Amino acid sequence: MADDRNRRRSPAPTPVPWGIAFDLGLRLGISVMLGLGGGLLLDNWLGTLPLFTLAGVVLGIGAAMYTIWDVARDAMRR
Repeated sequence: MADDRNRRRSPAPTPVPWGIAFDLGLRLGISVMLGLGGGLLLDNWLGTLPLFTLAGVVLGIGAAMYTIWDVARDAMRR
């Protein structure tokens, strides 16, 4: 029983950088692909080939940047 009280408690585990990198990679890829896919679908449906594709890519990149900001802000709070 005395040994249990004298043992040092280990600090909380730090987040694994590979997990954060994998999470960010998936989020960024999915954001851009969804924007691109949505833009291509709209362009094919409306017949305005480059317009909505470019807008979708820009929107996807914007969503990806917001995701990076959100993850970085959460990491700084810890």
